[in-house]
Amino acid sequence: MTDKKDLVKRESESIFQTYGRQDVLLVKGSGAHVWDCEGREYLDFVAGIAVNSIGHCHPKLVETVSRQAAALIHTSNLYYTENQVLLAEELKGLTGMDRAYFCNSGAESIEAALKLVRRATGRAKIVAAERAFHGRTLGSLGLTHKAAYREPFRPLREAEFVPYNDSEAMKAAVTSETGAVFLEPVQGEAGSLCAGRGLSQNSARHMR
Repeated sequence: MTDKKDLVKRESESIFQTYGRQDVLLVKGSGAHVWDCEGREYLDFVAGIAVNSIGHCHPKLVETVSRQAAALIHTSNLYYTENQVLLAEELKGLTGMDRAYFCNSGAESIEAALKLVRRATGRAKIVAAERAFHGRTLGSLGLTHKAAYREPFRPLREAEFVPYNDSEAMKAAVTSETGAVFLEPVQGEAGSLCAGRGLSQNSARHMR
């Protein structure tokens, strides 16, 4: 059995203390369940902050990852690989978009979008929603609403924040100087709030 007390001590001595962790040492998972080092079973409602969308250790995912790791793990974007193209084509079919851009994280995708907006429009003004969370890098932090996240790193290029699901406030905030509007279809950190829910039919139409 892993010595939790020893591991916690080693963690504090080797990793930046950025996150406040729960006093749980997880050692395995299956589906929606995880187990700690003392054998206690938990129902996992966090799912790796929505990463494990099909649960822990799904047999098909384990088999697919194992097969790929045995063939080719990583090459970078300097070379062509078939699976990257297959995934991009799948995403195109699901979203109706023209092309995909692969990132390592949500924050990196926001950074890429901010650069694309600036390059395409030349405009610096961004509009985002109150209670939004878009990341903690210097660019994405300006779109993350919670002041406690932003305050230690100001000055930032900060978005103009409007109430979520308020189409009239959104229309008022968007001007000829606005480069883009960043919205989460479902606000996660704010408490799983869905875009358009609770609005009148007319307002919901504007939000879409």
